[in-house]
Amino acid sequence: MVVEAPEPRTMSAIMFTDMEAPAGQRWRDESLQQALHEEHGQLVRGLLARHGGREVKRMEEGGFLLEFESGLPAVAFALEWRAAVDARNRAVPNERRMSVRAGAHLGMVVHRDGDIFGEGVNLAARIESLARPGTVYVSETVAAQLEGRLRAPPVKLGRNELKNIRLPVAVFRIDSQAEGRDGRALLSRVRSLLGRKRARADG
Repeated sequence: MVVEAPEPRTMSAIMFTDMEAPAGQRWRDESLQQALHEEHGQLVRGLLARHGGREVKRMEEGGFLLEFESGLPAVAFALEWRAAVDARNRAVPNERRMSVRAGAHLGMVVHRDGDIFGEGVNLAARIESLARPGTVYVSETVAAQLEGRLRAPPVKLGRNELKNIRLPVAVFRIDSQAEGRDGRALLSRVRSLLGRKRARADG
């Protein structure tokens, strides 16, 4: 009898994003919705590399499953992404505006055929589903990595019973004033961290 070895697991920050029409509004037609999904996709992909992130896959309705090496670059990405969407929305008519939200968790994942699996992925998805439009929600494991790195600390929203998750989960909100509207200071720290890691790898 051959016993298969368990698949290797790695620690990653998992993020789900969602994009939809603003609350109480609808896009005029499917062609406009598709165009905005594509525009949003270009925005996400344009920011990912700056934060060392990876697009795992595109979800239905314009969202993404993303992977980062830790909670710090994940939140830096989310702050810059949200600020970019806000700036874009101020420059377009109401019917072309986007409403975005994100949820993130730091946990163990299994990589298989370019995808990721595990309870951590499910937890990140559940946290994203709790997030209100325009917000970024994170788990306690992500919030712990942000301690002392934000102007405004993550706001604890209490513990939540989440579907198919065994224990109640503490959820935190990342406020827009945490690093200003565009997250520049946090972005600078992330770039410095990634640069040091690349230098060590090259050495």
